[in-house]
Amino acid sequence: MPQSSTKKRLRKRLQRYFQVEGMNALMFFCVLIFLNFEYEAQHLIFLSFGMLMMCFILAQGTYYWWIKWSILEENHVFKARALKWFRTFKKYNVYGILLMPLILTVQWLISGRSFVAGNFLGWALAANIFAVLEHINYYHKQLMYDNKYDLKYLAQNRKLKRASLYKDLQENKL
Repeated sequence: MPQSSTKKRLRKRLQRYFQVEGMNALMFFCVLIFLNFEYEAQHLIFLSFGMLMMCFILAQGTYYWWIKWSILEENHVFKARALKWFRTFKKYNVYGILLMPLILTVQWLISGRSFVAGNFLGWALAANIFAVLEHINYYHKQLMYDNKYDLKYLAQNRKLKRASLYKDLQENKL
């Protein structure tokens, strides 16, 4: 039976999502390792925390999109078990987000109660904010609109869509 073009498009998009998210997680982790070899750790605490959070959430996204793609590919995936993991990941994400102000304070104290150009404050804030936005994008509201169907929805409804993972977690309460 020939596969519909809609299903083919969706399979291709899901494959791109998990590949790109995985590459981003790996790339940011490599950048984190590089920075920690090149600069003093005392200046990288908040940045390292934000980048680790970012990588952790991007890895969750990689796993989620791989599961969605695998289901379309008709591979045997333990979706119920995976959703339990995502509930756990969500809790850890929230704990990490709540720790961000404390980590920023620790960075400030260790840096002599000042933020100077050498301690990467701007990059650290960006990494931590990006981690929060990624959490929102996966577990609450879809923030990424990268195809005409999502953009059409946004234009017609003038509101953000619920995230796919949010809907999966709501529909499959355990």
